[in-house]
Amino acid sequence: MHAIPESQRIPESERAPGRGKYDRSRSPDERQKEQLRRLLDAAGHVFAEVGWADATVEAIVNRAGMSRRTFYEHFDDLRECLLVLHQKVSKVSFRAVESQVNAQAEPPEMLRMGVTALLGGIAMFPHMARVMFRVVRSAGPEFEVIHEQMMQRFAKLVESGVQRAHEAGRAKRPPDELRVFALVSGMEAVAMRYVMRGEEAKALEAAPVLIDMVQKVFA
Repeated sequence: MHAIPESQRIPESERAPGRGKYDRSRSPDERQKEQLRRLLDAAGHVFAEVGWADATVEAIVNRAGMSRRTFYEHFDDLRECLLVLHQKVSKVSFRAVESQVNAQAEPPEMLRMGVTALLGGIAMFPHMARVMFRVVRSAGPEFEVIHEQMMQRFAKLVESGVQRAHEAGRAKRPPDELRVFALVSGMEAVAMRYVMRGEEAKALEAAPVLIDMVQKVFA
């Protein structure tokens, strides 16, 4: 058998109880959720490190400290694992940005916090950013559909913020579909630039540029 690369291992203190073992103090539902969490976290690292083409179930379960049987209790195959990961990360990412935006009373702060939350997520979770912006693009057309749905949700959030700014007299132009689409696509392109260069940690430096871009488009 091939040795498991160091990058695909996790510290012993963070590993699951082990293959064939489980924490009897937890309910079956709690154990299922914990298993899923660990498998998805491990999958995120594996997909980010080796890409879709070279990822394997064995690499994921070794990193998670679980068995193949446990993996197949949660997913039909590797593709479904990536699909579930993509859906969950998309949901969490959007909620993080949305919560920051909705917590602000004034449009300028809504914009600043929304952009900061988006770029901050990339900086804090670079492996997941690589999965979302790079890996899924090579995994099949169904992932493009889900990605497009996610981008539409972000576009609606931007549109809503611009509409509030317009109503408050802070933006001269009302939001329109084409400009909002161009802005969201531009934000995605900037995020992808950092991911493709392996510079996710620097993503927040783009915040002032993106904020200025949005303000000038609707000024």
